[in-house]
Amino acid sequence: MPLVKHVTLPAPSAHAAAAVVLAAAGLSFGGGAQAYLVNITPAARAIYLQVGTGTFTGTYTGGGTPGTNTAVNTVTATVPASAIGAGPQTMATNSTTANSPYDNYAFCTPGNGQVYVGGFFRSTNASANATLAVTAPATLVNTTGETIPINTISWVSGGNGDASATIPSGTFTGSRQQLLTVTRNNWFESCLTFSYSNAQLAPAGTFKAQAVFELVAP
Repeated sequence: MPLVKHVTLPAPSAHAAAAVVLAAAGLSFGGGAQAYLVNITPAARAIYLQVGTGTFTGTYTGGGTPGTNTAVNTVTATVPASAIGAGPQTMATNSTTANSPYDNYAFCTPGNGQVYVGGFFRSTNASANATLAVTAPATLVNTTGETIPINTISWVSGGNGDASATIPSGTFTGSRQQLLTVTRNNWFESCLTFSYSNAQLAPAGTFKAQAVFELVAP
């Protein structure tokens, strides 16, 4: 699933903005981890991932069914000129997904920048584990070719009622990163809050990059 990041920085004399856009579309995904992890009944092989906005008719516990959704959500952080280089900025998101498609529990708070990430891997066979990974480029780039390192973007994992994170918190590295091993017949979910480190001066412009989340089952 794609993740797009933008950093927008006007000229030094104007407002300097760092808008880091994290775009996410509904995909196949499943998971197992330490916090929100639920065993599900074995059934026809299926894998589902939702990041931000997704399509799920009903709820999983109510017999609902997942669908395909091509929406790409964003997360943005705007840094005033006076605050450039002054420290981390939490990114807001245009995702409105708050409730879990598993049971409709209000799990995330998108108004605070949380992006829902959840899904399942299901099979009646003794399948090997699935893997959740994310791939991002090394830099965000503006229209004139100037760059900001992708490792200025990180995320904190949580969720309402979570004692510990399911998807580990982390930082983009500019390569493919394995995030989670997903055992079969499990549902998992996390809420990711992204931030821009804002620890350096940066030139003017809108900086963009795209990351891709994927769940792969053998």
